Amino acid sequence: VLGMAGKLSVCLVLAALALGCDAFAPTASMFGRSAAQKLSGAVSSRRPVAARAALGLRAQIGGFGQEEAEVEMPELSEELMLLMAMDVQKKRALPVGANVIVFGSLDRLGQVVCRSLVKDGRYNACVQTYEGYENQTKWKVDGTDSIFPEEAKVFYNRMPSDVSACVLCVEAASDVDQLKAVLSMGLPIQRFVFVSKGGIDLRENDWKLKFNPLLQLDKWNLLEETLQQYAENAKWDYTIIRAGDLMGGPFFNSNFMFDKALEDRIFDGESQGVVVKQGDQTGKTGRDVLAQFVVECLARPEAANKVLSITSHKMFREDGVKCSINNALEIAPDNAKDGKGGRPRAVFTPSEEEWDLAFGKAL
Repeated sequence: VLGMAGKLSVCLVLAALALGCDAFAPTASMFGRSAAQKLSGAVSSRRPVAARAALGLRAQIGGFGQEEAEVEMPELSEELMLLMAMDVQKKRALPVGANVIVFGSLDRLGQVVCRSLVKDGRYNACVQTYEGYENQTKWKVDGTDSIFPEEAKVFYNRMPSDVSACVLCVEAASDVDQLKAVLSMGLPIQRFVFVSKGGIDLRENDWKLKFNPLLQLDKWNLLEETLQQYAENAKWDYTIIRAGDLMGGPFFNSNFMFDKALEDRIFDGESQGVVVKQGDQTGKTGRDVLAQFVVECLARPEAANKVLSITSHKMFREDGVKCSINNALEIAPDNAKDGKGGRPRAVFTPSEEEWDLAFGKAL
């Protein structure tokens, strides 16, 4: 073990000497001044390549590919490179017990994300809101009078200073200036998870997507690009989640449109499979499974700096996984609108093993 650690230290020193001090210097700047500037490459192009073995694994260690790897590198065994890659993955994992602030927490998806964070238990759900928000919030989770679970940390008219990750999960496309304001707060975060809209990559070849004004795919695309650019400059990890049309959620009682409330309840009960992909897809996505997917993306280092998509399905698909857990949030029965008593909630989400399989298929 000591011999292996010694080799690792020597290799890192050699790599630092080869790359030069500038490669390890932090890059920090205000959003308005440098958001449009790409970070310069981390390696020089003045030296010939001496070793090109196992470049795929080297890319995990140093963040460069075959075209960019133009410095002399010490010969590394595959065992040593694997240890270094595992160390990078470990550093990207959000530590258990970290504070996660949820933007968009008063909307339906945001409320379910907060409850999913609390139920999962690995992280602390934090929200920033204003006094009297309870009386101005349309949606409330069935079976409770509270907007947020008791375990959530609520901050009034101020932002918590010790957050390690942000989740932006608004259901309508935000103005890009609002996103810039959030990104420029100077929060000491490690991971930013952004819930976006499916169809962005597919819109150029599908006129129904491209010219549908309700989807606002160009606006969602601009938000994604803004986050990616800022994350690159600020050295954050990010995950972009593209969801389908949002459906379901434990809001039967507060939905005054009976036909829509019934449609959402039926959707939750019938959807028993999910498909996770790297890249784009369209369809429909249940709020419960999406909220749980947000938590999984926070916890999994392999989701860092990826664009993922998720859709719900009635039947099992070969490229997806089955959902075996019913009512994971343990939401109470709704109050039936016909006055005949509440109906137990039926909504299906993956188990931890099924999430492992879903990420394995996607990545």
